[in-house]
Amino acid sequence: MKLGTKLTIYLSLIIMVVLIGYGYFHILSRRDILITKMKVEVRSTGRTLKVSLEKISLPREMEYVQDLIDAVEDYERTLGAIVYHQEKNLVFRSRSIKERIEPYLEMIKKSIREDLHQEEFGVYDRSPVFSYVFPLKDRKGRNIGGVSLLQHTSFMEEDITRAKWSIFITLFILIGGTVILILFTTRRWISHPISKLMAGIKELARGNLHSQIDLRGKDELSALAQAFNQMAMDLNEAQKKIIQEAENKLELERGLRHSERLATLGQLVSGLAHEIGTPLNIIGGRAEFIKRKLDDREGAEKNLNIIIHQTERITKIIQQLLGFVRKKKPGHTTLVITPLLETTLDFLEHEIQRHKVKVIKELENDLPSVMGDPEQLQQVFSNLILNAIQSMPAGGELRLSTSSKRLSKQGLEDHQHLYVEVCVQDTGVGMAREVLENIFHPFFTTKDAGTGLGLMVTQGIIQDHEGWIEVNSKVGEGSTFQVYLPAYEGER
Repeated sequence: MKLGTKLTIYLSLIIMVVLIGYGYFHILSRRDILITKMKVEVRSTGRTLKVSLEKISLPREMEYVQDLIDAVEDYERTLGAIVYHQEKNLVFRSRSIKERIEPYLEMIKKSIREDLHQEEFGVYDRSPVFSYVFPLKDRKGRNIGGVSLLQHTSFMEEDITRAKWSIFITLFILIGGTVILILFTTRRWISHPISKLMAGIKELARGNLHSQIDLRGKDELSALAQAFNQMAMDLNEAQKKIIQEAENKLELERGLRHSERLATLGQLVSGLAHEIGTPLNIIGGRAEFIKRKLDDREGAEKNLNIIIHQTERITKIIQQLLGFVRKKKPGHTTLVITPLLETTLDFLEHEIQRHKVKVIKELENDLPSVMGDPEQLQQVFSNLILNAIQSMPAGGELRLSTSSKRLSKQGLEDHQHLYVEVCVQDTGVGMAREVLENIFHPFFTTKDAGTGLGLMVTQGIIQDHEGWIEVNSKVGEGSTFQVYLPAYEGER
């Protein structure tokens, strides 16, 4: 339930209770006023009747007494009167009072005995009446009789009923008008502003930092809207700064890696001289041998093949070296890793069959996309898969799996992001600890014909894609290479 609706209901209930309580007590007060007014009228009539009756001699002027009490009932609200003379045991009553006067005679006799007036509400002939009883005295002050004056109360009840309806209609109008006013006020000053605030918060949650809330006024909600607008602008500025800092940081990391590569250039040159020197010596020796034995065609062909092989080896070393030294940014293409791995396996199908390797694929179909260079990433996976195949000369199992995880980037305590994990696991010969510590160093290799640049280039490409690589290996049990690449989550 919305806040404005709750506020409307609660305020309406409070006002209804207050107004109904006021109406109830007002009706009670009105009833008391009408009863008091009726009693005053009856007592006034009774005093007039008392004075008139005490001035005459009851036994002698009975006709006058009858005319007097008959005149009393001419007043529309008076039912009639009963006069009782105690000494003569005479009873006079108005024409409208026919029967069942015994209770009123008892009240008169009680009033005579106690010398007090009596008042009582009752019913006569199915009509509600008010009975006012008072004693009569002679000139010496002795009680000689009494009078019971009966007053209709139906007139009072009708007045009370009209008052109830009047108060009810007034309360209904007041309550209805108040509820409408509260509903209008809460919608205009509470519900509508809160709806705008909620819409702005939802836009901000969707990443729209340009959202603004248009609330004008001097109340707390307007102040809250202004604070929200300022927060959105501050977040927008902070986002721009973070993006700029991230780009600067990325550029700095690339520059640092490039500087590290250049710093190892001396080591590369030394290793390059050794690596290229050996095949050059072979080429030179074979060329001299051919020169001395030009007539030996079979020997010349064999030596030329060795020269071609060594030349290709030199070319491969130089290409890998240039790939390491050059500062080449990866292409920005959205791609899915799974098809790239399938294509890489197709390229290496001959090597897989030749080494009698069984490939187990655990590739997720709904893997998130990554942003990168497909040629460079294919080079990474080709190197890793080929190394795994070559580590199983007697055959074995190659397990290729993919998954997505939320991780913090290796070496940094930043917020977790979504990464795509590519795992290349083999059951080959494995690597000792000292080998694991050097596999990413240039020109370090355990292969007889290796260049020692493949894993170094692989690591550089992964780092250029803002990822990292982890290695686990045990001698005789195989090795596991885990590549982590950031998933593409749209514009940030």
